[in-house]
Amino acid sequence: MGKRVTLKDIATAAGVTTATVSYVLNDTPGQKIAPETRERVLKAARELSYVPNSAARTLRARRSQCVGVVAKKNLAVPRFSQTIRGIQSRLEDIGYNLLLCTNKVKKGGLSDYLIAYLEGRVDGIIFLGKDNVGPSAESVEVIERERVPFVAYDCVERASAYSTVDFDYRGGARLLAERVLASAPRRLLYIAPDIDAPQERQRVEGLSVALKNSPETELIELTVPITLDNLDTWDLRYSIGATPEGDELTASFARALREAVGGLERGDAVIASWSGWTEPIRYRCRERGIVTAELANNGESNFYPDLCVRLPNFDAGVACADELLSLIDGKPSSARLLHLTNVLDGTRGAYGEDIY
Repeated sequence: MGKRVTLKDIATAAGVTTATVSYVLNDTPGQKIAPETRERVLKAARELSYVPNSAARTLRARRSQCVGVVAKKNLAVPRFSQTIRGIQSRLEDIGYNLLLCTNKVKKGGLSDYLIAYLEGRVDGIIFLGKDNVGPSAESVEVIERERVPFVAYDCVERASAYSTVDFDYRGGARLLAERVLASAPRRLLYIAPDIDAPQERQRVEGLSVALKNSPETELIELTVPITLDNLDTWDLRYSIGATPEGDELTASFARALREAVGGLERGDAVIASWSGWTEPIRYRCRERGIVTAELANNGESNFYPDLCVRLPNFDAGVACADELLSLIDGKPSSARLLHLTNVLDGTRGAYGEDIY
């Protein structure tokens, strides 16, 4: 490996002092550098292929200009890739880099992401936990003691040691259900995973509030065989494609849908908790006049349901980045709730009624 180019090398090539080189390369405020001198220094740095010493810069600035992101998710799933892109886009705007970290416990009983912070490799952490579970109690103690800038995304939990960004699932479900119930369906089929999570409970609460104002509508609940234990298998379709286990799970899912939808009639409605779940119903039953809706659409299909709440995943990523940057600047932690008010009408788009 060749010798690293130093400030002294640049100073010699440009005919200036090392202090002048430092002022120019670090854009030090309050220093008057002639334009021609500045250009000479920058030209010399380019010609010598100078690479800044990031470790030295960190010691001076006390910042790494890098944010750690814990994403224990299948990033091929549109929802999560959209969120990461939102984080990255915001950080790029201000010259920050993104470092993917893990939640694995390593030396000293510390998680990988906490080690990255304590070693000065990142200035803060954005946490997208597996199955929407937040940091461990042991990690929270370190976050609080070391004042780690930390943002937990979509974990639906209260915290004082760090900031949170969550969705208003209850309000979104109520709003969508009210739109569906406006057509006065005799029966409403609600499809949900076999997962007991705060997000799912909040959706049911929002649906229940809307149904109180439509006592004439019968609620039919369907729990499909998607669990936390087989969720990774379900999501593999986005990354490696079809697998024998995934095909078997999909077949079980499809059978459950067929049995539940078989008894519906024209004018009845279906609301699915997750994105894409009404597509087989639309494919088979839309000519029967069954209204379809989804509570968490991510744009994964060109064939949209009649109504859906589009999750603002990209904006959520931007919000996570903004919250973390605020903590890095020394501001207090906060809890941000993103309201789900964007109900899309799929019957008015290019893939609406005219296609049939």
